[in-house]
Amino acid sequence: MISVTVTKAYSETPFSLAAVRRAAEFACRRERVKNAELSFVVVNSRTIRTMNKKFLGHDFITDVITFPLEQRGVHAEIYINGQQAKRQARENGVTVQNEMTRLVIHGTLHAIGYDDTKKASKTRMDSIQERYVAELSLR
Repeated sequence: MISVTVTKAYSETPFSLAAVRRAAEFACRRERVKNAELSFVVVNSRTIRTMNKKFLGHDFITDVITFPLEQRGVHAEIYINGQQAKRQARENGVTVQNEMTRLVIHGTLHAIGYDDTKKASKTRMDSIQERYVAELSLR
């Protein structure tokens, strides 16, 4: 069973809670993950920068941070920066909903075990992510 919860700690980003669930469940199904517990929290830039610095040692704003909660299985808290999602949507000429879908899928792929710290693994992850975003937009 795939369980997805969504909390809006930053409510100024327009998006559908159902769309977040749909994107996370879609990525899990495509990756053949049958059991997952994913908790998404939408925050602002200030909050995510503080988290990035405190937990990862990076003093900058990012768009998504995934914290796996267990070594086995897919169980994670995923923080999405709603302010950054709006900025990136404008920069990339897409809707905020499309950018949120991208970030949900990105965070879900991290929870599943994908890594984007090296060029080759980032290229692979980005390719999968964009394929899933495109497939979802066709539905």
